[in-house]
Amino acid sequence: MLTDLNLTPQPPRHLDADVCICGAGPAGIVLALELARRRPDWRIVLLEGGGRSLASERERILYDVGLAAKSYAVAASRRRMLGGTSGHWGGWCKPLDPADFTAPAAWSVPDWPITLDELQPFLAPAHVWCEIPSDRYDPDEVRARQPQRFLELPADGPVAERLFRFSPPTRFGARYADELAGQSNLDGLLHANLFALERRGDRIVSASARALDGKPVRISAGRFVLAQGGLETTRTLLNLRGDASDDGEGLRSPHLGRHFADHYGVRPGAVLAPAELGYRRMADETTAVMPVLAPSPGALRQAGRQNVCLMLAHDPADDSLPASYATHAALGFSTRASWSYRAQMIVEPRPHPESRITLTDTRCELGLRRAHLDWRIHPEDTASALAFFDDFSAVLAQTGQGRTRLTYEATAARLASVNGANHHLGTVRFAHDPKDGVADADGRIHDMENLYVASSALFPRYGYSNPTLTIVALAIRLASRWAGESAEAGT
Repeated sequence: MLTDLNLTPQPPRHLDADVCICGAGPAGIVLALELARRRPDWRIVLLEGGGRSLASERERILYDVGLAAKSYAVAASRRRMLGGTSGHWGGWCKPLDPADFTAPAAWSVPDWPITLDELQPFLAPAHVWCEIPSDRYDPDEVRARQPQRFLELPADGPVAERLFRFSPPTRFGARYADELAGQSNLDGLLHANLFALERRGDRIVSASARALDGKPVRISAGRFVLAQGGLETTRTLLNLRGDASDDGEGLRSPHLGRHFADHYGVRPGAVLAPAELGYRRMADETTAVMPVLAPSPGALRQAGRQNVCLMLAHDPADDSLPASYATHAALGFSTRASWSYRAQMIVEPRPHPESRITLTDTRCELGLRRAHLDWRIHPEDTASALAFFDDFSAVLAQTGQGRTRLTYEATAARLASVNGANHHLGTVRFAHDPKDGVADADGRIHDMENLYVASSALFPRYGYSNPTLTIVALAIRLASRWAGESAEAGT
């Protein structure tokens, strides 16, 4: 059932549970319902600090984050409500590429502690949760239906095609509220703001939450999961570390709060092609898709290369282009029939230890120290994007399919103005060895027996894919492992 602590005259004072999940975004909702389905003998408690609609200003400022010199749209990047940030999610979905699970040696960061093959069984049910009718990502299937809109790429060249699919997008709170309310072994508490985790040695024994004007509810459980998103989860762990008198190795990890990253965009220049190209969002059968261009596996093996993707936005009125750009005789096609595009790229950021979340001395209404975000982008982060644009330019020139014009310069001022995609990555990264990360391969905090994280904060490397699909797959995987069942058992 779902209980709103703001609307309940006599809310519960204490609950016993097998699992207490803090945060009801996509990860928390999926994990709660998967466990409730798979283990009807378990009691699940799901805490959400917001309600069914957008938070009031008083509730929203609980999320306030101090910022370093670089700006970040903190208020726009999160939703304190049932469903979390899926309330403003754009629905972009794509599994990570195989290369995203292995970090280049030059980066000095760990590989993912699980492989794509290990994650694969949980991706199909993740698509069901995200209401995507197909889990196939072969761009050749789209090409077969619209061949005239695709480039002819050398099979062994540096440029390959990839594919995004789009969720409606699913608003997880609205979509799954009825099922949450109907589960007899699940207690969902709304406006239940987590303000304390009670720790004894290497175990969490209880979580305490309350409405802002209400009395606390204490939840005792065998396992606790922080599914509060990349910023708030890290803030909770940093507060726990700061309040603990006998820190375990996991909470002392020097990686906690570090390597904050967000995907961001670069517009490297313009493209002129003889015909309409389809490397942008478009309808295809039962869903919207977006074919994109990306480095081939061979190109990614070059030293230090980051993963990126390239989209083309039709721009017939680009006044920045000189007349010679459209009239160059060597193009070999009629400029009257040509198409002009803005090249738009999503960049995989490198993990940087000084890009981080820390705590301030200021406390919110719940008594928790506020987070401070120092998001850093370094000029070398754009080097791979520009190198790939060079590769793409060379392919177009060699095959006679168009030309490009580079306009981007990676200046400090330009990087300072870059906006993120609201993907909070990397600050609680998981790794087999506690020396390399904060959590283990299941998201359990190293040397904490029963404290887990379900968030993109776990990612040690980020790729360019939006993280929601992977977050949901990881939540299903965790439920499956706890329940001792196959990936498909709870779908």
